Amino acid sequence: MLVSAAALRQARAAERQPNLLLIIAGSWRAQSLPWAGDADVQAPNLARLAADGAVFQRAYSCYGRLDRAQACLLNGVYPHIALDGASPSLSSVLKGAGYRVGAFGARQADQIVSYVHDPGAQPFLVEWSVTGSASALMERGNADSLHLRDNVPLTAEHQAREDLALFTARAQVWDREIGVVLAALDRPELMRNTIVVFTAHHGEQFGSHGEFGDDTVFEESIRIPLVIRYPGVIGPGARSETLVSQVDLMPTLLRWCGASVPQAVQGRDLSSIMAGQTADRPDSVYAQGRRAQKDEWRMLVHGYDKLVADMEGSVTHLYNLADDPYEMANLATASALQLKRDAMLALMRVWMRKLGDGVDASGLKKR
Repeated sequence: MLVSAAALRQARAAERQPNLLLIIAGSWRAQSLPWAGDADVQAPNLARLAADGAVFQRAYSCYGRLDRAQACLLNGVYPHIALDGASPSLSSVLKGAGYRVGAFGARQADQIVSYVHDPGAQPFLVEWSVTGSASALMERGNADSLHLRDNVPLTAEHQAREDLALFTARAQVWDREIGVVLAALDRPELMRNTIVVFTAHHGEQFGSHGEFGDDTVFEESIRIPLVIRYPGVIGPGARSETLVSQVDLMPTLLRWCGASVPQAVQGRDLSSIMAGQTADRPDSVYAQGRRAQKDEWRMLVHGYDKLVADMEGSVTHLYNLADDPYEMANLATASALQLKRDAMLALMRVWMRKLGDGVDASGLKKR
């Protein structure tokens, strides 16, 4: 369970600013993890992290491609302004707040261990892009034994199995590296005062809906893993259905670290909610896709309803994720749901206006 507000205040008063280890996978979908029921992904160290912290089961990327998703995550802004450099990054804000900051890539676990064990009064931020290319340590399994999601059509099964075999082999390597770093944090003084976050820029289709790669409207591409361990603040074993957007992480982490949130940040500070305090929970999240392409889209998830519209304001996809988690029944043209479509389109317009996402007075049309 999550701890009380009083426990949070006591923990923060007793400790210095917390350290922060941010583990970022480039492409790792929320469905392909042990706590999501994927028996093919062998990731015991991530499973342990999830058991020691909280899993946020409804976390969404803002964009299904690395170039913009990275800025969404680290700068707390949405894709339409992610590349303009107007918002400072998580690392620059924490550096200004007295943190020592290190950025690391794949297969640099040993360097991270040395970095976090370096004595000093300053708290640290480690930004770790853990995923990378193939490794000599990979042990690729039998593709025919892998379990495919129910929304992978027969025509896509062969490629899906081949791609998943490569991914699951790489995931084992990445998990071993993560285990090395987590073991280095087992020292009591580090364990109790280090926030550990595991997330990803976006997911990947692996044949779901007959598609491969990323930047699609479907849950496999747009929903991401999110695990947070913060001893004394977030209780072990918690599972949350709170809707979380990728842009919410930066302001949330800054608040926990005692740093000011830049005015340009568009994400929401969810630190109170994640720590179990009474607060209004987000009722919706918003995302974008395929910008500057003819099939550019916007997505809104409101409760368990999910709507996707094109830039002419036409609804292209509508699902209820509680009843249809594999998104097999597109209700975009169902006449009985006209009122729901209208209400969700209206809420999408509110999001677009609030974010300055190019909406004009007539509705969704951007250009």
